[in-house]
Amino acid sequence: MYNFAGLFGLGLILVGLFSEGLAQGQNEPCFNPIGQPGLCVFLRECQPLLDIYTKPLITPDESSFVQSSRCGSAAGKPLVCCGGLSAGGNSGGGKATLLKPPQCGRDLSNRIVGGQATDLDEFPWTAVIQYRKPDGRYGFHCGGSLISSRYIVTAGHCINAIPRGWQVVGVRLGEYNLSNDGPDCKDNVCADIPVDVGVEKIVVHENYNPQVKSQYNDIALIRFDRDVSFSIYIQPICLPVDEPERSRNNVGTKAFAAGWGRTETASASDVKLKVELDITDMNRCSAVYRPSGLTLRDTQLCAGGKKGEDTCSGDSGGPLMKRIKSNYFLFGIVSFGPNKCGTKDVPGVYTNVAKYVDWVENNLE
Repeated sequence: MYNFAGLFGLGLILVGLFSEGLAQGQNEPCFNPIGQPGLCVFLRECQPLLDIYTKPLITPDESSFVQSSRCGSAAGKPLVCCGGLSAGGNSGGGKATLLKPPQCGRDLSNRIVGGQATDLDEFPWTAVIQYRKPDGRYGFHCGGSLISSRYIVTAGHCINAIPRGWQVVGVRLGEYNLSNDGPDCKDNVCADIPVDVGVEKIVVHENYNPQVKSQYNDIALIRFDRDVSFSIYIQPICLPVDEPERSRNNVGTKAFAAGWGRTETASASDVKLKVELDITDMNRCSAVYRPSGLTLRDTQLCAGGKKGEDTCSGDSGGPLMKRIKSNYFLFGIVSFGPNKCGTKDVPGVYTNVAKYVDWVENNLE
């Protein structure tokens, strides 16, 4: 989180940024003070203005430029016109790439206990997907994991197995409590306001077929309509791109899942939850599902099987992750599980991300 208090101590007149300005909405097109087209976003999402705003000394012209960039407000926070950002255009200036430690998978909380609410800054790569429904209502119904400033990875069934008439319209990052429109607070600490981004492109694995019960190749990428800036609450997770992570045998080790899925009360959770799970042997897992007519492959992995500890409906597309040294890696994507979540001796099934790293890299733009 940025601390702007020192700037006001310099006596610079930057208060104009917080005065009333043009009433443009978040992510709407705009023009900055020099006529450059951009998007109306939170200040923390605009690196050119942040570079000015965080300088030890700011010239009067720079101060005036920041003030004049004000374009509106959202949830009581100022929005600025950030030149160079464009809806539907590539603001990144090149092909997206997967990051590697220490640039990814950083989670400073280190407070993981299975089956409880996360802290505000835990798992800052967790994303939630917004859908528009035929009656005009909107809702969040699937998760995902931020893997770069332009992409999340999610489950293919979150795109191709949704109810008729539903449409993916956006992705929210930095979220904690879905029922709260303003900043989320916990233990007298408040997070940044979540960031909503539009969708430019969706790529579902070409061999995913929602009609196949075993849900092979259940993976998809969502490309945003603009880049997002990283913060304490928005960070990418690492993918197992290199060895030894790529071929690591995780069976018998602990992993963690997080999301807003159904709880033991059978209702979706407003706050982001976490659970600790055991990664289980695939042969044993396959034997559990075989009587139901499902055959699992090595492109899938299983985790869980303890009563009352599981991912569930609404967690679909979300992460199954392990901390290796100081960084978290995404090893699984929530795919499917037993009809009754948390059934003893019935693990959940996840897409094995290590088997799809090449696919992910080949589909980034």
